[in-house]
Amino acid sequence: MKYPKLHNFNDMYTPPKAMEYIMPFLSKDLIYWECCYGKGHMADELIKNGFSVVGNENIDCLKEQPEEKYDFIITNPPFNGNKKFIKRAIELKKPFVFLIRLEHLGGVEACRLFKDLDFQIIIPEKRINYLAPKSLQGIKVGGSPFHSIFLTYKLNLPKQINYIIL
Repeated sequence: MKYPKLHNFNDMYTPPKAMEYIMPFLSKDLIYWECCYGKGHMADELIKNGFSVVGNENIDCLKEQPEEKYDFIITNPPFNGNKKFIKRAIELKKPFVFLIRLEHLGGVEACRLFKDLDFQIIIPEKRINYLAPKSLQGIKVGGSPFHSIFLTYKLNLPKQINYIIL
């Protein structure tokens, strides 16, 4: 029996609409490092809305940092192995926002990583329909099969869990 090839969820880029959930909580006085730069969708939307952003698709953010000064890490990391990106941000001792799948808060690895981290989350009212390679080619694709959240650290949100309705 031949099974259909599953979608590679590592090639899921941030749509502009997703940024509407997080931008009201970000300060325009800071410089943001978009560390998993990809195609620059997240950085472009931040810049378009008056934020200062550094990012470079050629930097291995697990081993390097940008030469430019930055205050805050913001990114949509690859879904597979995203905890190593979060671990790196924790090691760098910088505030951060990560757009991740809701279910990535669970499991043994997440429990060990997050148990002592004073984090907050933003839960969008709707699923985020990521930009996938096919949709970037103009091919109609279905909506996201999962819920996403913004995992934040040192963002000083009003509550631990913040449901946002646009």
